[in-house]
Amino acid sequence: MGQPDKLRNLILYILSHQDYQEGGVKKLNKLLYFIDFYFYRDHERLISDAKYAKAPMGPVIDSYQEVFAKLVADGDLRLIEDVSTKVYKPLRQAEVGMFTSEQVDHISKVLDRYGKLSGRDLEWISHQQQPWVLTENFGDIIDPDLALLIDDEVSDSDTSFIENENLRNELQNLANQAD
Repeated sequence: MGQPDKLRNLILYILSHQDYQEGGVKKLNKLLYFIDFYFYRDHERLISDAKYAKAPMGPVIDSYQEVFAKLVADGDLRLIEDVSTKVYKPLRQAEVGMFTSEQVDHISKVLDRYGKLSGRDLEWISHQQQPWVLTENFGDIIDPDLALLIDDEVSDSDTSFIENENLRNELQNLANQAD
């Protein structure tokens, strides 16, 4: 079944994890991004195989509205909507067996670190990281290879931007040519 099943189960796993504190769709998108891109940084592959796009509020799953609408239509999630927030509740258990023990451990570590933060906090963190910074336009797919530039410390408070403008522009051009 491939990518859709992995992504579906990753979403279900996050939403039912003990370290996930409820938040809206922005928070969920950021957690998915952090899980996939930190795993890519360390193992040069994504867990879900999803594509992430640059958005004003940080990285999001490409066509995330369609992805979540399908999960609701398929009976995997229930959408609870109020004036300002869309919150998803899992209606099924994740098939955790489709993930390796290494992936489950990684997901748990990311959720332990970020699961209780707000969507706004996660947005701020993602805006400090090279994959979002170096992807030129909103809507552009973020090259997973840019995850290799994520510094562990960036996810806390002290950020490390590429100071050399020529190097930053060269990396940005390389990332945008990758498609």
